[in-house]
Amino acid sequence: MNAADGSLARGACRLTLTNEPAATALACALARAHAAQLGFDERELAQIELGVEEVVSNVVRHAFPADEDASFEVSFQPAALGLEILIHDQGLPFDPTRIADFDPLAETEAQGGLGMHLIRSAFDEVEYRNLGRGGKLTRLLKVRAGIPIGERPLPPAAVAAAAEPVCEVRLLQADDALEVSRLIHEAYGYSYPYEHIYFPERIQALNASGQLCSAIALTASGRIAGHAALVIDADQDDRAELAIVVTRMEFRGQGVARRLGDFLLDNARTRGLRMLFTNAVTAHPFTQQFMHQLGFRDCALLPGHAPASLRFRKIAETLPQRESCMLLVRYLDDSCRGERMAVLPPAHRTMIEAIYANLDIPLREAAAPASGQPAHARIEASIHNGLELAQLKVEQWGADALDILRARLAQLRRDRMAVIELQLPLCDPRSCAALPAVEALGFCFSGLAPGVSAGEDCLVLDFVADGGFDYGVLQLHSPLAQGLREHIVRHNAEAA
Repeated sequence: MNAADGSLARGACRLTLTNEPAATALACALARAHAAQLGFDERELAQIELGVEEVVSNVVRHAFPADEDASFEVSFQPAALGLEILIHDQGLPFDPTRIADFDPLAETEAQGGLGMHLIRSAFDEVEYRNLGRGGKLTRLLKVRAGIPIGERPLPPAAVAAAAEPVCEVRLLQADDALEVSRLIHEAYGYSYPYEHIYFPERIQALNASGQLCSAIALTASGRIAGHAALVIDADQDDRAELAIVVTRMEFRGQGVARRLGDFLLDNARTRGLRMLFTNAVTAHPFTQQFMHQLGFRDCALLPGHAPASLRFRKIAETLPQRESCMLLVRYLDDSCRGERMAVLPPAHRTMIEAIYANLDIPLREAAAPASGQPAHARIEASIHNGLELAQLKVEQWGADALDILRARLAQLRRDRMAVIELQLPLCDPRSCAALPAVEALGFCFSGLAPGVSAGEDCLVLDFVADGGFDYGVLQLHSPLAQGLREHIVRHNAEAA
């Protein structure tokens, strides 16, 4: 997101509009023209126009007082997967979670929420960001349609071959993308949460843009035996997620995943990344064990992080409940392990100390929480509708923080989010003071999300809508992970 800092990406354009009704038509016209140049079809162009019309008209009608003459910006820029639209204004603060749900079956015409429903239906990603004094930013992403891999015909020569030794690990090339999609489909069916991996064109585009760095393991005959990738966050370019690690069944036992992991660790160092993280599944403990071999350390248990529809073919075909993950980190820069100083919540002090010890990070307890706080909190939200997962992060505590959290929790539950993950800044003593009230809302301590620097570390809490969620079925590899589960179960029982 770079509209707020004044920069403009190559191939992008920006429109400055005044807060009058004509602005909506101008924004829609430019949106259609820009999207048409990127190859969107007529159906997609209509969706883009409709979504832009709703967002821009909301800014015109509601962001500024009726008697105020103001301006705002709409930016259009090509994205690896399609078109990204940024609407930046400095009008009244806006919290989308306070908008009532739209019910298409309701008989009344007076209900609210239709505009938000149309926006979310039109775009693949919708994000609202409070920039404080910088105003607010709405980000819309539209992905070009494609044919998923399972609906494409197999090549004529697609015949099962006997396993042969893996002789090379290298970065993905454009011609490899189709076979990588087939590899994922072979291992997971259509259940893998990172849906872009099923579209070869998207794999090519994401690798070309630098948002994805895919590595593949090859045999002498050129057959792909495995895949792994670094998923790069453009907003935090000093870290990445190690993900999409898959080995073909007939090549297991050759150390393919380890070779891919070592290759990507070297690539990450070359890129100047300082930290990697990963989400290791708990349906079978090999993924955790493999990550431990690569030097990753456990730091949080994320209950219900992925849908129960996730399939591990020939390993775990069906899951008894939503799949949980262990969050693990690997520091590539030893300077990231500087001493942390924090006010520790008494109920979780021992567990937090154990996690930091496991990360080889010294920890010193700080003084009591500071008094006073800003009037208004900043809480960021990311919604993953396909996963039924929402992620909230308190960027700044404020006097209204608990009211905002309570409202967002209620809205997300109405939106049928199965799991809501929450991060609180550990370096801010107000997090410790507010933790009992946050837990009273139904959030449960899950561990830590360490950052690159001391000021970025966060407490991790989870709200799991399924009251019968069973921690006992999780398969955990390390003593720390098992101890974390015991702590969570015991604390939840005491709080009940």
